[in-house]
Parts: sequence; structure tokens; C-alpha cells
Amino acid sequence: MLRTMYLSELTWEEVRIYLEQNESLIVPLGVCEQHSKHLPLATDTLVAEHIANYPSQETGVLVAPTFNYGVGLPCDRVFPGSTTVGWEDLRNLLATILDWWKSQGFKSFFLITAHGDPFHLKALRETGCGGVFVLDLYDIDLTGILERQETVKHVCEVETSVMLYLFPDKVRIEKIEDFEIPEEQMKAYLTHECTNAIPGSPGCQGYPSAASKEKGQAIVRRMKQRSLAWIRSCLKAHET
Repeated sequence: MLRTMYLSELTWEEVRIYLEQNESLIVPLGVCEQHSKHLPLATDTLVAEHIANYPSQETGVLVAPTFNYGVGLPCDRVFPGSTTVGWEDLRNLLATILDWWKSQGFKSFFLITAHGDPFHLKALRETGCGGVFVLDLYDIDLTGILERQETVKHVCEVETSVMLYLFPDKVRIEKIEDFEIPEEQMKAYLTHECTNAIPGSPGCQGYPSAASKEKGQAIVRRMKQRSLAWIRSCLKAHET
């Protein structure tokens, strides 16, 4: 297994040498978003960066500096610290960044995110640049792991478990609070149709009280396995 290779630690000459052997780049994308009272604003960023290191170590693909801002829910404006960019702005900025790298010889870009906002993902998938692949880390099979939920929600049993495993020192366990509104009602917030604050919400949607380090370990294992298989599959498809 190789060590993680970071683009930001190389000189331009060293990058040129890298491009003689490998034309791919992993790009982690985070967000500055509230994660209820018990997880930090950088939660999605921390997870994306951690998982991105694994396929880099296994394949030797460089990891680019993390993009720390993304598209958030309008209803989160009431939570201090949270911020967002418009999805078109994110798309256009990424297109500009990737276009520069592409002109220098990079051909495959693996965008890895732990933030599932539909407009955030739309921006990543519509950069208009060729050779761009997008992975939503939480779009995985969670069968046999969860107790209170069937799928990932927000700052829930899933995300809190992952943080308990990867960054236990960053979890304010005493602040954990369950909260959930009906899924049909939540859809209006996810599609950005409802922009007002969710009444009574501490910032979560689900059951973080059911989280555990053991569940987080199982989820992270599946994330790593999927991310590596995904990159290998994309590389193979892009070669043909």
C-alpha cells in the first residue's frame, strides 16, 4: 500500500513527472454546514477527506486540496456558521478549476463528497468537463447495520456513527438530541422549496442517539470498499 499523495505538497515539476505516469486526480468536496448540536460544521469535509485518502493509497492517484464550500439547505441559514454557494456558482467554479488541470494533462477527476444535498450533487455532475466522476459516499448499502433508520438522513444514526468511529474527540455526546419530521414534509426542504427554519429542529433529521462506534466502523469499511471499486471501475471505463 502506498502513502497518500497530495497535490498541494508537490512542486509543479513533480506534478509534471506524475502526469507522465498517471493522469487522474481525486478531489474531495466538503461543506460548511450545521450538524446539529453535537457534530462540527466541518463534518462532511472531514469524512470526505478521510475516505479520499484510502483509494489514493491503494492506487497512487493524487489527492487535490479539499474544496470546503458546497450547496446547503436554505433553511439552515438560522444556524450560525452555516453557509452555502449557489449550485450554478459551484458548478462554474469547479468547471474553471478542472479546465485548468485538464489543459495541463489531467484526464480523470474523481469528485468525492459526503454531502448529499441534491443541488450540491447536481453541481458536481454538470461541470461540463469530460472525465468527471462523482461519488456520494453515503449512497451505499446500509443493510444489517442500522437499528432506528433504514437510510441515511442528516446528523443521524449514520453520520454520528461515522464520526464516533473516525473522530470521537469531535463528538459532543452530551448534546445528542433526536429529532425528525415526516419524510413527505422533509422533501420540500431538500428540494429548497421550503426555506424557513424547521420548527423546533436542533439541526438533525433522524436518531443520532442510536449511533455507535461499531456501526461507524462497519459503514466506513463499506465506504472505503466502494470508493476503491468505483475508482478502479471508472479508470477502466475511461481507458476504453
